[in-house]
Amino acid sequence: MFRKLAAYYPFYPISLKYRLLLYFLLLVILPTSIISVTIYNESYQTITENIKVSVQKNLNMVETMLLKKFEEMNGIADSIYLNPDMTDILSAERPIDQVGILNELTNLNKIINSYDLPRDDQHQYISKLYMMDRPEYLQYNFSRNVSIISQIETEQWYVKLPQKSRYSIIGLHANSPAQPNVYTIMLAKRLFGLNNAIIPYVGLLTIEDDVDDFNHILDQLKPSVNSSVLIIDSKGSVVVSPDMSLLNRNLSSEPYIRKLMNDKLGQQSESFEEQMDGKTMLVSYRHIGEFDWTVVSISPINDLNGKLVSFRKVMYVVLALCMILAFLIALLLSNNITSPIRKFIKSMSYAQEGNFDLQIQYSRKDEFTYLFSQYNKMIKQIKELINKLYVSEVKKKEAELQALQAQINPHFLYNTLDSINWIALRHKVPEISQMVTSLSDFFRYSLSKGRNVIRVEDEFRQVESYLSIQQVRFKERLEYSIEVEPEVYGHYAVKLILQPLVENSLLHGIERRRGKGMIAIKARKSENWIIIEISDNGIGADVDALNAMLEDDGKRSGSSFGMINVNRRIKQLFGAESGIHYSRHEGPGVTVTVRFPCLTTLEGIVEDAEDDYSG
Repeated sequence: MFRKLAAYYPFYPISLKYRLLLYFLLLVILPTSIISVTIYNESYQTITENIKVSVQKNLNMVETMLLKKFEEMNGIADSIYLNPDMTDILSAERPIDQVGILNELTNLNKIINSYDLPRDDQHQYISKLYMMDRPEYLQYNFSRNVSIISQIETEQWYVKLPQKSRYSIIGLHANSPAQPNVYTIMLAKRLFGLNNAIIPYVGLLTIEDDVDDFNHILDQLKPSVNSSVLIIDSKGSVVVSPDMSLLNRNLSSEPYIRKLMNDKLGQQSESFEEQMDGKTMLVSYRHIGEFDWTVVSISPINDLNGKLVSFRKVMYVVLALCMILAFLIALLLSNNITSPIRKFIKSMSYAQEGNFDLQIQYSRKDEFTYLFSQYNKMIKQIKELINKLYVSEVKKKEAELQALQAQINPHFLYNTLDSINWIALRHKVPEISQMVTSLSDFFRYSLSKGRNVIRVEDEFRQVESYLSIQQVRFKERLEYSIEVEPEVYGHYAVKLILQPLVENSLLHGIERRRGKGMIAIKARKSENWIIIEISDNGIGADVDALNAMLEDDGKRSGSSFGMINVNRRIKQLFGAESGIHYSRHEGPGVTVTVRFPCLTTLEGIVEDAEDDYSG
């Protein structure tokens, strides 16, 4: 494919078809990709913000339900506290006898038990009352809900209770030492003698609720199936969590807990992403300042942005389909535009090779129609002009040749030379006889009855006659040798190709040197080629310049017409691979090599040869 491209488009590394294809693809894919990426990024930002807002709403709902739960527990505590019988007991003086103590304990236990109302079939609030200065209560064990304050006054949570507060949330509380893994959330309320003038502090009321109730709230409001919601206190300990293994566990060493504990100092709620076990998690939190608790939500990003993942898949599919469709359309358009151009270039390549009979057939009605119509007309006109010029030149050369041949009547010439030969013999001048005989043979082979293609042996006889005449002229200064392998005989060659080359050797090489000159002619057959080498020991010449003149067909220089004419006539008859070539050899002088194919028949070449020579 690249070779074809190089043949059609030698000056461009990439063809117009593929450039147009690339431009069309960029024109479609680039805007589509930019729009898709922009939409995806905006969607990602919007969906992410919506997810964070939704999670924060869930956390806000958790806070609301917790406050509602605590208000419900506080309502029960207030109902007990403000019960008239309870108020009278709390405001009365301390009983002084055992009967009074027992009656007080019995009444308090009755009041407390009357408010232990079940919330459902399995759970109920647990109310407990701790009285001041009642050590006698320890003597009786019939009440589990009424006790003395000394049992809890050493507890850290009791020590930290504020003096004035509607109620206090103690947080996670072990239900009993016998069941350390059973936890409750406890609300504590200080009690005072409201009907007493000095309103003394008389006891503490606690309302407990099973931690599972709070876990149920978190389970209901978690953002996704794989999400987890928990509540931690100010120290990072887990207060509420559906995962029971986390209860009362301190998580302050976890990176995301440290981060949110640092963040919550300045913000009540926030969300951020965190890597946990190789997964990206969205950590959201909301700080409940009234209890110094923090509700924490941990959700896998992949669970929350499921719509975004679906949208991304759809976007990839649509983008892939757009790219495929754009490629097909671009390929169709580029072929549609470049197909006429390729057809045009192909036709031009045929015209360059000399084939002017091929006409471009084009059926569509567009700008190329006018271009191809004018091109076909131009090719037709060129063909007609070439034919006219060729016929005109042939006729002109034939007329010149006929005029030349008319001037030199062969019979008259031969008779005249024969008479001179007899006169030379009569007067005993052998040099004249030899020159006249050689000249007669030279003209006989040169004329060759008007034929332009002769046998190789006749061409060697003609050049031998020429050298014989020149040897008489140069006397002892010229020697020559002709060596022809037997396989060379019987083949055809263009007439008068050796004599001009030998003449060049004499005039430009041997005649200008001192001493004896030597011309050696050797002919051999190499595969399907006839190779003739003409070597001299003259003064030499610039071989590169001679070969350059042969390559440009003498266009740069008007000299050496004989050698250029020989080369031209050989190539016209036998093709571009034939011709002559100059080279150096050992010693002085140059060697010219004549090369043409082996032909033993004149079929198909005689007419061309005659036309060529006549030109």
